[in-house]
Amino acid sequence: MKKFTSIVCLFLFLIAINIQMVKAQALKIGVFDIQRIMRESKTIEGYRQEFLKNIETKKRLLKDKEDSVKSIENKFRKEMDTLSVSEKKAMEERLERELKELKRLREDIDSELIKMDRELTQKAFANIGSVIKSIAEKEGYSIIFERNQAGIVHLKDSIDITKKILKELN
Repeated sequence: MKKFTSIVCLFLFLIAINIQMVKAQALKIGVFDIQRIMRESKTIEGYRQEFLKNIETKKRLLKDKEDSVKSIENKFRKEMDTLSVSEKKAMEERLERELKELKRLREDIDSELIKMDRELTQKAFANIGSVIKSIAEKEGYSIIFERNQAGIVHLKDSIDITKKILKELN
């Protein structure tokens, strides 16, 4: 019985120490909304504009190539009856070559845009991550969650640090 009493006393002592440690280390929790940051951040908007500018440049390049192929195709259709067999064959080969180049260009542009999107997204998340880390260190946050990934349904506005992140990003 003495042994049981001493174990209970030890257990209560450890709980009391643990409570004091928790009080000494106040747990500060923060939450942010990545979707809002992606919508409202001027830095992220800059990345988006850079991406859109590249899309437009690539679209123009692709459009020029498509117009060139259409021009060759139209010329071939108009002159088909007047061309010799060898000229027809040469024109068909040229058209086939141009169509292959167009297809290759489309694939290259698609892969370039996917790569650029991935790089800009990584750059954006790296910026956001460094801002979050800076805020966490400056303000003593123990844990910071991304609102949607953490499955948070409700939270007090006082722990939402999205505005702070946006302020530092912009």
